[in-house]
Amino acid sequence: MNEVCVPLQTEHGEHNDLEKNLLAYIKNNKSASNTAKQLHIHINTLYQRLKKIEKQLNLSFDNPEDALKIQLACHLRETFFYLQI
Repeated sequence: MNEVCVPLQTEHGEHNDLEKNLLAYIKNNKSASNTAKQLHIHINTLYQRLKKIEKQLNLSFDNPEDALKIQLACHLRETFFYLQI
């Protein structure tokens, strides 16, 4: 989880747009149009952010192993977040 989530957080530990975008994208079953609507952003903006996430994490959504790693990390992140509340 830390390998995927930590690089997307700011230095102060706050969650930035990239982590929120990634969590929303995975939660929407990798549907770019639904994610863009949910986040109230243009779909091209979402695509740019997803490319930035891939670059920052050195992972690819098209690689099945990377995609699984990302999905598991997002699931654990959301589960961990809800357990803290």
